[in-house]
Amino acid sequence: MRRLLYTLLAFVLCLPVMAEDIEIKPEQLPQKARNIITKAFPDAKIKKANIERRASLIQYEVKLGGGVKLQFRKDGSLTECECTKGPVPDILIPSKIRSFIKKEFPDSDIIRIEHDSKLYEINLDDGTELSFNSSYRLIDLDRIEQK
Repeated sequence: MRRLLYTLLAFVLCLPVMAEDIEIKPEQLPQKARNIITKAFPDAKIKKANIERRASLIQYEVKLGGGVKLQFRKDGSLTECECTKGPVPDILIPSKIRSFIKKEFPDSDIIRIEHDSKLYEINLDDGTELSFNSSYRLIDLDRIEQK
């Protein structure tokens, strides 16, 4: 029994080691991801594309020219967009969230959006962080003081 526990413990501790991060060609991205990139960033060039494999998780990370970083699920759906040299394109932001931001923060731009099936996290260029539920209702707001 003890030997089995040690074997299991060793396996669990080795899981992070089994992670892979492999550079791929842009054509190897899922079609859905390529379509999103083309629509949201029509003039941008893909600088780097990686497939990340961690245990049962597979995702893609893409870096574009102009300081844009994107993450996609295995099926090509977008999970994160971060822009360091400008705002996240409106096409990537749900309309209810976009309307809320324009009304409540008219002088701010969205520089990062991340979402999963239950939560949208938004970062504004003024340091504000907002969280919305899957129904696009605001559930949290934090203001980070910028230096």
